[in-house]
Amino acid sequence: MGYELHMTRASHWLDSDECPITLHEWIEFAHASAALREDGYLDLRSVGRQPMFTWSSGGAAVGLHWFEGRVTLSGAHAHLVDLVGLADLAAELSAN
Repeated sequence: MGYELHMTRASHWLDSDECPITLHEWIEFAHASAALREDGYLDLRSVGRQPMFTWSSGGAAVGLHWFEGRVTLSGAHAHLVDLVGLADLAAELSAN
């Protein structure tokens, strides 16, 4: 069973538009981060084309993309994913 995690500045991810991470801010952060690698593109009807990024840890990779004021992580349920490391990455973005 899969699920997604969200990096957000809001107390609940559904309220991400109240304290948004902007798309521009996310892309600048991701390009500057040594922990993230640009890994293709994602086309979202409401957003358009945007870069996808991959974060690797312990042999597992997590895909990250921006949507509606938050960063969504796909694959966080995979075996060996370092959730503490992902939380540290979110903190670097002033998010939870």
